[in-house]
Parts: sequence; structure tokens; C-alpha cells
Amino acid sequence: MDMRSIEESAVHLPVGTVTFMLTDVEGSTLLWESAAEAMGAAIRRHYQLLDAAIALHGGVRPQEQGEGDSVVAAFDCASKALAAALDVQRAFCAECWPEGASLKVRIALHTAQAQLRDELNYFGQGVNRCARLRAVAHGGQVVLSETTRGLVSDRLPEGVELADLGVHRLRDLGRPEHVHGLLHPDLPVEFPPLRSLGSVSNNLPGELTNFVGRGAELAEVAELLGQVRLLTLTGAGGCGKTRLALQAAAGTMDGHLDGVWWVDLARLEAATLVPTAVIGAIGLREVPGWGPLETLVAYLRSRRALLVLDNCEHVLPACAQLAEALLRACP
Repeated sequence: MDMRSIEESAVHLPVGTVTFMLTDVEGSTLLWESAAEAMGAAIRRHYQLLDAAIALHGGVRPQEQGEGDSVVAAFDCASKALAAALDVQRAFCAECWPEGASLKVRIALHTAQAQLRDELNYFGQGVNRCARLRAVAHGGQVVLSETTRGLVSDRLPEGVELADLGVHRLRDLGRPEHVHGLLHPDLPVEFPPLRSLGSVSNNLPGELTNFVGRGAELAEVAELLGQVRLLTLTGAGGCGKTRLALQAAAGTMDGHLDGVWWVDLARLEAATLVPTAVIGAIGLREVPGWGPLETLVAYLRSRRALLVLDNCEHVLPACAQLAEALLRACP
């Protein structure tokens, strides 16, 4: 892109109240591994279909915003964003994809006050919340926030209805979101339950304030959690270890479908009670005649779960012993 086209895209980037449309391809990693050549052609076509629908309805893609196969688009009108999302899903359903690389995209729409990181890109709570909303959807599905639903409900495209999908906790641990789904005769209507916090067993607490910044640290923790079975966050008191750990745990629900459990040990007075505290956090009952560790091992041995042990300083040896025992006994 030359400097003139960059300047033109900057001039036309919507500001003020903006409806964000975020998309990504469901299961793209597995598709790349199983059919890399076909995926190359499919992904190129995927971008063509998205760009055509976005441009047709007056949307703009921020320069180089989005990760992997995800796409970010912004519209100055919520009804235009909804029409673009409908066109995308209809085009994907009608497309003859290369064998082994049939693509499905999940799409989220959210309307918020736009914040510009620079003249070419957005940042902030609006686009982040839209990303969290996208994370709960399934391939082929379009989901809307309550704010966007309120703006489009009287201006729906022909044949479109909106389904109430209920109130869900998103993975930013902030306020719950009332989620709505787009329905149209040309599109699938049956989807599994949304992948919100409520779909995976967990006891992660809600947060009263938004998680701001630390994007690089959060990405690094998420990457490491995909590579190792034990990860320790250290730092001075009050530097934000707990918030970072909770946010990372919430973001890795898809990899720990049997549960994500936060164990706060701050008020624990005796180190011997660490296994009991974990049992309480998970909500287990101790088995008569078994010790707490035996109970935990029996429950976790065949499960994909994540334990977050918080405030370990005063019971550190006991936490280390518990972690080693669980890692050895629970593959």
C-alpha cells in the first residue's frame, strides 16, 4: 500500500460511535495442519468475500488490525454492519470451497465509542469487548451485543430475525452481556450453546473494573499455557499478578473444558490445608477414608482442567508439593 492509499484509509476510518464487526475462521489451525495447500486458496478467497461485503455496506478495515485469520471492520451505522455480516455468511454458505478446507466464520457485532490508537487502528474497550463476544460464537453464527440489537431492531434486512440467546459472562470477566443471534432462512439455525464462561465449569470471580493494557503479557501467558503444564507468575505485591492470571485463565477456557478453578490461599493459616482449599474451590466432597490429595487426583486424573493457585507466598512449600503430586498423577 502506498502512502496515498494509507492516507485515504485514515481519512475514512469511522470515529465517534462505531459498530465493530469482528470475524475469524473456526478451527483454522486444524484445517491448516490437515490441508495446508487447500487452506491457502481458501483463506485468500475468505478475504475476498469479507472485503466485498464490508466495502458494499460502507465499512472500513483498519490497517493491519486483526490476528491470524481474524478481520476487524468498522461501520458508521449498525444496520450496515448487520447487513454486511448477513452477506458474509450467505456468501460463505454458497461458496464452493476447496476439498478439505470448507471454511466457517464466526462474527460478532458491537457498537461503542471508538478509540483510535493512531490514524489507522482502533484500540480500547469497544473493540476488545467485540472480540470477547466473538469468542463465544460458533462458525457460521452472527452474534450481536445488546447495544447493537437496540440500534438495528427497527431496521432489519428482509428475512432477518434476532434470537435472544440470553445473558452471558464474557471472558473479559467484566459485566455480563445480553447476546442476540442473527436468524435468516439462508443460514443455519442450530448451534451449540455459546462458549461463554457459563459453558465451562469455573469459579472465576467477576471484576468491577475493565482489564486495561498488558496485552503483550497476556498473550505471552496464553502462549505459555499452551506449552507447559506448570506456569508461575512472580512479582512485587500489588503489581497485578492476580488480575493477569485470572484474565489469562478466562481466555483459555477452550483448552480446559473440564473446568477452570481459582484457589485463593490468602487467608489460609495452615499449609496442610492447601489440598482442602483446592477441593473447596472445585466444589468436591472428600471421600470417606481418602485423604484430600487422593480425592483431587481421582477427580482430575482424566480431566483437562486448569488450577490457579493465588497468594501462595506463605504456604509455598505446600503448594509446590501439591503441584508436583498432581502433575505426576494427572496427565
